[in-house]
Order: sequence, then structure tokens, then C-alpha cells
Amino acid sequence: MKPFLVMQTDFGQGIATSTMRGVILSIDPHLRVFDNSHDIRPFNTYEASYALFFTLPFWPPGSIFISVVDPGVGTNRRASVALLANGSYVVTPDNGSLTHMKKVIGIQAIREIDQTRHRLPSTRKVDIFHGRDLFAYCAGKLASGVISFEEVGPSYPLDEIVLLPQLPVQVDGRTISGMLESADRRFGLVCSNIPYTVFEDRGIDHGDRFMVSIRHQGRLVFQETLPFLPSFGHVDKGEALIMVSETQQIQVAINQGNLSLDYDLESGPDWTIDLEAVL
Repeated sequence: MKPFLVMQTDFGQGIATSTMRGVILSIDPHLRVFDNSHDIRPFNTYEASYALFFTLPFWPPGSIFISVVDPGVGTNRRASVALLANGSYVVTPDNGSLTHMKKVIGIQAIREIDQTRHRLPSTRKVDIFHGRDLFAYCAGKLASGVISFEEVGPSYPLDEIVLLPQLPVQVDGRTISGMLESADRRFGLVCSNIPYTVFEDRGIDHGDRFMVSIRHQGRLVFQETLPFLPSFGHVDKGEALIMVSETQQIQVAINQGNLSLDYDLESGPDWTIDLEAVL
């Protein structure tokens, strides 16, 4: 069975993503192409990296992810295919989008796409749509078996992969600190990089309360004392809480509300979170 292809972009669902799908199916109409998300914030490579972290572990090993959030399209940034430790692949610009893959999943090898061999021949004058002309085309060839991973192009050292900055989780007395990993816009889930195991190791249990402070570049944006509870339904509508996210990290949300939109929250190392235990 040929591997699944999974696409994510900041394009929005529309003609651009349809064109990418068409390029893949023109190589091999039997390939199966799925969508992860096309609603990544424009140019936000950290969000692209987190989206891979959220989804990729739950797809069969050997799946091929195409991630195109590419503010440097048409420049000398590397266009790459990464072989992950679980046997899957990510076809992407090497611009920070592989941060979580390298640090959490593990990358075994990475190759720069040889654009003289693996670029759509009919659009060689175009330098602004590598999602279609390079990444979808190369991924389709790889998935169909037209080329092997070794034939993608030259390998380069793993320590040359572009990584985005991430703040370490810190514990100082009664305060646990980290950064915002994601700020979902549909349900307003605000996820930190603090693993649930930090709570577990400290004996924190449901019902414990914390003063939650979220800052953007040091400026206080949100502050409220919240309970740690299993899920939304344990507080009244419109009330906020702390809970464990789908990725087993600590997150904050409002029951049937939207914390992200209400406070205009985003993610990345400029956004920090402190949880101070209330005794």
C-alpha cells in the first residue's frame, strides 16, 4: 500500500490547495491525499511546527506530510524532505517548521530537494508557488515510488536544520512557568508547553487552584485564579479553567467561550505563562 499524503498550509482551503492535490494525483491517481489544516496563521512557522506535532504521531508510520508555510518562498532557504524517527516524512521549507519534529519526534536524516530534477517542469518561471511546483510535486513522486528518499537530493547535517526558539519549562517554588504552544481560534484553547507530568510529579490534583498569568513580551495580558479540572463541563458556562490538552500538556480555556479571541492570544516564545499555586 502506498503511503498517505497529508497537507497543511497557511493558504486557506481553496484553489491553491486544490491545485496541489491535482499535481499529486497527476503523478499517480491512486494516491490518497488528506488535509491536516489550511488555516495556519499566515507566515507562522511556529504554528506549522506545532500542527505537525499535534497530528503526525497519530498517522501510520511512513505517511508523508507536506507542510507549506513559507514566507521565504523563492529565496535561497532550503526546500527539504525530512525522514523522521517513526518512519514518516515531512516535505517542507526548512524554516523552523521542523522544530517540534526534531526536538520531540526525532529526525533521522534530511535532504535538500534537487530542484533541477524534482520541480514541476511546466511552471519553471514561477517562483512564488513552491507548494504546488516543488513540495507537492516532490512529495507525489516520493509517495508513488517514482523516486526514493535517497533520490530527493543531497543530504545535509541535522545540526543545520533551522529551529525556532522555545522557552524551557521552569519550576520555582509554587510557580510553574512556560510558553504558549498554541492558541486555538475555534474553541479558544490556549495550550502551554508544560507537560502534564510536571503536575503529576508535584502531586497536583483536580480541584487545586492557580493564579494564571499570561504575558506577551513581558506585558500582562491575562490574569485570573483558575481551578485545575478534567474538562469544560466541570465549570459553568463562561468560566475558565486549567486542564490537560490533547497533547498531554497544560492548557487554559473557557467553557463555551473563546479565551484566544477574547484576549487576542497567539503562540510562540514571545507569549509566556505562569501558574502560581494558590494555597
